[in-house]
Amino acid sequence: MASPPRLFESLFLVAALVALSAARATAATPFVHVDTDEKVKAAHVSASIDIAAPPPVVWSVITDCARASHVIPNLESCRIVQHDPGGRWDIREHVIKWALLLPKLHTLVRTSYENGHRMLFKRVGGDMRISEGEWRVEPMANAHATRLFYNALVAPSFPVPEFLVERTVHSDLPNLLQAIEHASEADAAKH
Repeated sequence: MASPPRLFESLFLVAALVALSAARATAATPFVHVDTDEKVKAAHVSASIDIAAPPPVVWSVITDCARASHVIPNLESCRIVQHDPGGRWDIREHVIKWALLLPKLHTLVRTSYENGHRMLFKRVGGDMRISEGEWRVEPMANAHATRLFYNALVAPSFPVPEFLVERTVHSDLPNLLQAIEHASEADAAKH
């Protein structure tokens, strides 16, 4: 049996490791909320996640179309169809396999960029009836950490039961946010 000082040190070490593990799990757990906007018959989605990487690194991950299909679950492709030479906006085509028994979604969105801080998107074509919102990157108290926000109003152009949209968002959006988190943290570790 361990002596009291050794026992205390062991218990303290175990408690510290449990607390550290719990803090990391909490920090990496995305917040996701879905409501239905009855007026326009669409899902209003808000989400956020804290990422242990500086805002410019997170920004680079969320804006990189060429890399998007390697980072984002269910995204088969991202292609820039048109762009502003000054880099203030582009039009992107996405192909998404979002649900097992449903067809792939083709979306066409105009994306506007605000100073490495905010990315606005709005549907200009494709299979969505409504797809508009924003990604927002905000520095946390620690300059090497970022809080990433997502806020959108979405509705496919074909009939889908509300419960299926909500279930899909609750299962897919946390995976998306965690994929962005992992890619951002991996990129930050390279520098």
